[in-house]
Amino acid sequence: MKKLLIFIPVLLLAVFALAGCGQSAETLNNKGNEAFADQDYEGALTAYLGAQEDVPEMAEPHYNAANSHYRLEDYQQAQQEIEQALVGEESQETLDQSSYYNLGNTFFQAQQFEPAIEAYKEALRLNPDDLQAKQNLELALRQLQQQEQEQQEQEKSDDPSDEQQDQESEEEQQQDQQPSEEE
Repeated sequence: MKKLLIFIPVLLLAVFALAGCGQSAETLNNKGNEAFADQDYEGALTAYLGAQEDVPEMAEPHYNAANSHYRLEDYQQAQQEIEQALVGEESQETLDQSSYYNLGNTFFQAQQFEPAIEAYKEALRLNPDDLQAKQNLELALRQLQQQEQEQQEQEKSDDPSDEQQDQESEEEQQQDQQPSEEE
C-alpha cells in the first residue's frame, strides 16, 4: 500500500510534466505562427524548432518549419522538414495533403520535376479536388518535358558524329532545294 501511495504522486507528476511539454510545444508553435504571419521567418523557425524539441513526434511544427525554410529559399531543409511531418505520429490527412503539395512545390523550386510530379500526385490522391495541385502537376509535367528536350538537344550538340550528320543532312536539303538542271 505504501508503494502505491508513492507511485500515484510520481505517476501524476509524470502526467503533468508531459502535459506541460505538449502545452509548451503548442505555445511555441503558436508563437512561430505569429512570427510567420509577420514575415519573420527566422523567428518563426526558431519557435518551431523549439516546439520540435519539446515534442519531436508532433507533425505540425515540422510542417510549419518547412514553410519557413521554403520562404527562406532553403529548399533542401524544407524537404527534410516536410518528410518529418509526414512520418509524425500526430499527422492528419489534411496536413498530409498540404505536406505533399508543399513538397511538390519544394521539389519544383529545386527544379527536381520528377519528384515534384510524384508529390503532386500524392496530394491529389488525398484530395482529388485540389485545383492548385492539378495546375502545379500540369506545370511540372511541362517543365519536365522541356527539361528533357533541352537535355536531348544538349546531348545532340555535344556529339560530334551528330554534328557531321546534321551538316550532311543540311547539304542534302540544300541540294534538294536547288532547281534541277535540264538535260
